[in-house]
Amino acid sequence: MALTDRLTGLFRRFRSFVLRREVEVVGHCLCCGRCCRSIRLSEEGRWLRHVSEFERLVIEAPGLGRFVPLKRDEQGFLTFDCTMLGEDNLCIRHGSRLSLCRNYPSKSLYYQGGRTLKGCGYSYRAVTFRDVLLGRKPLKPSDFSAALRREIEQEQDNRK
Repeated sequence: MALTDRLTGLFRRFRSFVLRREVEVVGHCLCCGRCCRSIRLSEEGRWLRHVSEFERLVIEAPGLGRFVPLKRDEQGFLTFDCTMLGEDNLCIRHGSRLSLCRNYPSKSLYYQGGRTLKGCGYSYRAVTFRDVLLGRKPLKPSDFSAALRREIEQEQDNRK
């Protein structure tokens, strides 16, 4: 993970903790297929850098075999395309897609310093320090247990 992504993710987690407000995913899918192309995959919170890491991961979670390594991005991380993306930008296995796909964009991506893709119908909405200081948003307890449940489900699906 690039240093800027790590720092951004740390700041986002810190802000969420202090303000007791979890990020929201807003918007809807535009069926553009961008989330299925040139994506990064992670293992234990680290983006994959080597094909050997990916091959080992596929042995543990065969469902990930639907992804094909393409190249390295500008930060040295492997990027992947999904082989289940049809010509119409729709998943040909939509009913049996991985939780990684069902949960896109995940809140964990945001807390790792990630962002949604340009032109994607989804975005993240986070309460800022300014929002709270100016009284636009109150402090409230966050529900990290729901995010944790989603992460556990995703890990279980990846191991299938």
